[in-house]
Amino acid sequence: MILAEWYEAVQTQLTADRLNPVFVQPDAKSTLPLVFINVHVDTDMSSKTGTLSSVSQQIDIYDSIDTPPATWEEYVQSVKHSLSKVTRWQSLTASNSIDTSMGESKPLRRCMLLITLEGDY
Repeated sequence: MILAEWYEAVQTQLTADRLNPVFVQPDAKSTLPLVFINVHVDTDMSSKTGTLSSVSQQIDIYDSIDTPPATWEEYVQSVKHSLSKVTRWQSLTASNSIDTSMGESKPLRRCMLLITLEGDY
């Protein structure tokens, strides 16, 4: 699978699970909650096959600061579950924070997922 196919599979699965994937940095007008497929880092190019043997992908999940903590945790778990349907990972790290980077809008709940993907891309 090439990385572009992985992105298409993730978008299809998240959309099917009604999780609102976006590939452009969200702004104050974005519909929440959303799943922002952020940057990736390629490492370890195979000299034999010409494929990437390790890709680290950042995925940011955003929702309103007013979302109750239990509801927020359920949403984060539903995103992980949806991703697990199309992704094999070596590791997944989740970091929750309050995000104030949207300027004059209210702060947002943010969970940054860092996923190291398994397989060749």
